[in-house]
Parts: sequence; C-alpha cells; structure tokens
Amino acid sequence: MRVFWVLLSLAGLTLAILTYSPGLMALGLGIAFIGMFCAVFAFAAARIEATSRPDSALLTPEVLAQVRARAQQQQQQSQQQRAAGAPGQVPPPVRQRTPD
Repeated sequence: MRVFWVLLSLAGLTLAILTYSPGLMALGLGIAFIGMFCAVFAFAAARIEATSRPDSALLTPEVLAQVRARAQQQQQQSQQQRAAGAPGQVPPPVRQRTPD
C-alpha cells in the first residue's frame, strides 16, 4: 500500500507539471499532497508495526498487579532497612587529606 501512495503522488505531480490547465494543475497538486500525506503515515505505521512487540508478549493485568505488589514490598523493605540503620553495613572509611 505504501508503494501505491508514492506512485499516486508521483502521478499527481506529473499531472501538475505537464498540464497547461490551472484546474488540472490544482487537481494534480491535490492528488500529490494527499498521496504524500498517506505515504508518510503508511511508512510510519509500517515502522511502528515492525518494532512493536506482539500481543502475546504483553503482560496480563494480573501479572502486572503481582509485579507492582512485589516492587512495593521490596521498596518497603529497603525503607525499613534504611530506618533501622542497616546493620551489617559498614560505612566506608573517611580519608583524611595530608598536607603536601
């Protein structure tokens, strides 16, 4: 379908260039504009379709809810560890500068 729109726009431009009638020139330019407009969107749609994931790879709402719950639980655990001072973690040593 993309090739059709490109060919249609080229045919419109050819008509607009080769005619002596202002009416046919306007018609040719209109056809060329519509063809180019549709061609751009056809190329964009093909590009999006080529890089998109298949529907079978998308997560279901139930799985998404489980992932969110697990992330929230991990976040709460990390906040509790920070609040408790995270025993078992030793702060890095402080290096003192020596005068040169």
